[in-house]
Amino acid sequence: MCIIVSRNPAHRTERELLKLALQKPALVSPAFDAYGVDEFTAPPYAAVRRCIEEAGGAEQGLTDDRAYLGAVLDAAPDNTVRNLVTELAVEVFRGKSIDETYAGMHLVHVRLRAVDRRINDVQGSLARLGSNVAPQDLAAAQNEVWVLQQYAQSLRAHGAAAL
Repeated sequence: MCIIVSRNPAHRTERELLKLALQKPALVSPAFDAYGVDEFTAPPYAAVRRCIEEAGGAEQGLTDDRAYLGAVLDAAPDNTVRNLVTELAVEVFRGKSIDETYAGMHLVHVRLRAVDRRINDVQGSLARLGSNVAPQDLAAAQNEVWVLQQYAQSLRAHGAAAL
């Protein structure tokens, strides 16, 4: 059973990152385990991320990959998610060379998109509130945007080293 999410580049990147976490956890751990479910925008991929988290994270795959995959499958809430986990665990990667550089690129792209979404959310909330925002809330939101923008800039400049 193939779950088609979309042709969205973000979804393709999320899919590759999940494949890495399931098939080659040593390439993405421990950074992957710090990623939240909300960093995966396609609901089926968020569900798989949740399963990996409930199984103890990708780091669990470093010692016993069979037990790790079994734990991820056991965490699946239904057959649809279980089938997607199985699919991702055997699917061929899109890249020619699956190494730290490839993994780092996918880790950075997923995180960078999440940071950019958060910046847009905070700025959108501020715009909607207009002048109705308390000064301390405005300062906190502006500070959050500034910190996120600095982090995004660091990710763009330094790649996986900024994670």
